[in-house]
Amino acid sequence: MTAVPAAQVSAVIAWAARLSAIPAASMAETAAYLTAKAAVLERIAAERAAGGWPPEDAEAARDAAARARQAAGTAALAAAAGITTLED
Repeated sequence: MTAVPAAQVSAVIAWAARLSAIPAASMAETAAYLTAKAAVLERIAAERAAGGWPPEDAEAARDAAARARQAAGTAALAAAAGITTLED
């Protein structure tokens, strides 16, 4: 398992910063961000598990990834229902 590139982690963090600066980010954009976040967290979890980290550290990353995937799914459903922002 190769390490998660710092640039990939930085890109997700920058995306989060951009979204937080937008008063009403779209549900579609939020879903895309959360999907990318989940993917990075899943890779981090796999890297930790393969690298001999304590099991609870890998589990914490897996849990965070699962929560991000669930939130992404909710945001995608909201976007499909025509809800464009949290204010809708």
